[in-house]
Amino acid sequence: MINKVQTTLNKILDFALQMDKMDKMDKPNKVNRLNKMYGNKPKIMDNGKLMQTSILIVLIVLGMTIFVKDESMWNSLSFMFEMHIPGIKHYLPRGPPRSKDESQIDRFTNSTTLLFQKISLAEIPAPSEITQHVDNCNKLAALMERCGAYGNNGKIAAEHLRRFSNLLYEAGDTLREMFAKSKSVHSTFEIEVKSMVKKFNNNYSIFTNHDYFVMRILKLKETITGYRVIVDKTMQKILEVQGERDIIIQQLFDAQIKTGNKPIDENNKIFDITTEAIKGVNVMQRYLSDMAVGLREIRGKLKDYEINVNNVKVNLDVSEMNLTEESLQYLEAAVMSWKESWDKFLSKQHKPVISVGEI
Repeated sequence: MINKVQTTLNKILDFALQMDKMDKMDKPNKVNRLNKMYGNKPKIMDNGKLMQTSILIVLIVLGMTIFVKDESMWNSLSFMFEMHIPGIKHYLPRGPPRSKDESQIDRFTNSTTLLFQKISLAEIPAPSEITQHVDNCNKLAALMERCGAYGNNGKIAAEHLRRFSNLLYEAGDTLREMFAKSKSVHSTFEIEVKSMVKKFNNNYSIFTNHDYFVMRILKLKETITGYRVIVDKTMQKILEVQGERDIIIQQLFDAQIKTGNKPIDENNKIFDITTEAIKGVNVMQRYLSDMAVGLREIRGKLKDYEINVNNVKVNLDVSEMNLTEESLQYLEAAVMSWKESWDKFLSKQHKPVISVGEI
């Protein structure tokens, strides 16, 4: 603190000496120029007034150094004094050094960045691929029903195939909903954070009030909670489809055993229909299992994020908000990385994952 005040005093004394020297050397020229321009006597700061201003600056610096420990408060006061005493910012030392501990704003930024990166890495099939398998199941079910050789076993197997395809369709529908919600989540975060940064940059007084930031992160937490609900819904549909797997495979085996290799026509056999159906169900089951793993990872990260944001909110309630220009720039830069993560995740809805030849 003593070093800070001493440095400021030296700056002010140098400033006073320079002003006094300039006043003595240039006063005649200034008088002539100003008289010629305005026709009146110039008002030049005398040494007494200069000394009063210097003493005032010293008192301001001394008071801020002793009583202001928070950087955001220091920045707010510096801005206020600059409005009333132009040029004072050049003689004010920088605020208290930033704590080496991660600030709550940085914690929010890092948690959000990590969440979006993890979501982008999740293995999720394209909804169109699930729809394609729905069509294959319905086609095979129709073939089994039309073939009299299957008898009652064929009808039962066809019913289970259709139930399987209906559940797949519902799973694909919730997956589309999840992708649509993902786009909405990114848009909400981008709008809210950019609005937050803009407001902080335009209004320094808000540095001393954390209410605005708390309200914004709580809104973003609600957005993530809503997204987790969609993920849970998709998970539930996947589990329902997986639960049908053993039943439908058993029915297809029963139908296969019942008919053996009786021919449908000259080129095909009944055996080929059930084999293709069993293969298709197993292929889809494998990808559904991978999808379930990806959804569990997303859900876990969403829960962790909700806990982290809640901790940020609690910490802000019990401590002063340390909002710095560095934190704002870090937050603003993070928005771009968030967009990259979401673009990578959203591209999965158009990227084939299940090869057509595998079904």
